[in-house]
Amino acid sequence: MSELVKVSSKGLLTLPKSIREQLNINVGDYLDVTIETGRVILQKVEIIPKKIDWENEDKVWKEYSAKRIARE
Repeated sequence: MSELVKVSSKGLLTLPKSIREQLNINVGDYLDVTIETGRVILQKVEIIPKKIDWENEDKVWKEYSAKRIARE
């Protein structure tokens, strides 16, 4: 299947409904964008939330806070 789409001034494009339906792409889904031999490849990916170590919650929070402060 091939469809023609236009890139907006902000670099956005709209995936045609027929393609979204065929690939089961929905609002909020993530797509991996890669370039291979001059072609742009879009691939739907599943984002798996990182498991929180509740037994060491204080340690995890301190590490997160330290990283955030270091960035600021």
